[in-house]
Amino acid sequence: MIFTTRFRRTGFTLVELLVVVAIIGVLVALLLPAVQSARESARRVACGNNVRQLALGCLQHLDQQGFFPSGGWGWCWTGDPDRGFGRSQPGSWAYSILPMLELAPLHAMAGDGDPAAVTATQLQQADVAARTAVPAFVCPSRRPATISPTPIYGNLGESMRNAATPTAANRADYKMNAGTARVLWNTGPSHADGIAGTGFADMSNANGLGGQRSEVRAAHVRDGMSSTYLIGEKYLNPDNYATGLDICDDHSLFAGDDLDMFGWTDVLPAQDRRGEADFYRFGSAHVGGVVMSMADGSTHTIGYDVDATVHRFRGSRNDRQPTAAP
Repeated sequence: MIFTTRFRRTGFTLVELLVVVAIIGVLVALLLPAVQSARESARRVACGNNVRQLALGCLQHLDQQGFFPSGGWGWCWTGDPDRGFGRSQPGSWAYSILPMLELAPLHAMAGDGDPAAVTATQLQQADVAARTAVPAFVCPSRRPATISPTPIYGNLGESMRNAATPTAANRADYKMNAGTARVLWNTGPSHADGIAGTGFADMSNANGLGGQRSEVRAAHVRDGMSSTYLIGEKYLNPDNYATGLDICDDHSLFAGDDLDMFGWTDVLPAQDRRGEADFYRFGSAHVGGVVMSMADGSTHTIGYDVDATVHRFRGSRNDRQPTAAP
């Protein structure tokens, strides 16, 4: 009897391998946009949570102090825990709500026990605070929570009044509503003038919820808390996310600055665009709209195509033109 042995082929041909690789490539190409979309959705939710937490921090400040957090004194001033809250506080609205965000140690870092003098301890510790990134103030769709260069001081020959002048500092992607009238205050007064309560800008035309030395109370929001903007994302040129060269993103979030920390509604919100700078408007890295909170703490996505008149009215606290909640 004759036995015949047959061998079964167990490998792949080159053609079969190429077909499998091609199929895998197609599947990856189909899945990658979905994965990216899911990640962006998660980042957008995180950004909305940031805005909500900042708005709640402002409302806690309102409950405790009787007014929304003040805007500070100018970009050459930073937060001083010895000077309390409101008109006497040189730091930004963001600095004033740190205790409401469970960041009291960071708020207290630059304290030296003397509200009038600027000691070596205050100079050093205020710089350390400014170099501390705070994730709650950064949109994850735009950039990580880190510090960025501050070339503005060297370019203009300016120095901080109550801190060591930083070469790098933390940043914020969110602005407080300053209203419809652009009243700016820039560097702020000299040290002697500021401590004496002089040398400040005339803010009588400001109609938002914050500004230099502001103390806006709930009773001042005559158009209604649910129809007046409080906090929103700021517009930023993507080319300068990390450079410190954009003049609405060149200081610490604790500095009592105007353009970095305040937005106006006389211009529509816009999505970030490379090569296009705008220092006054609200805006976002997100597609479709910008996350904004109202003065009652509610959070909404405002489309870039929002009616210009409605958007402007929502910026003023007292124009007697209340708008429906978004």
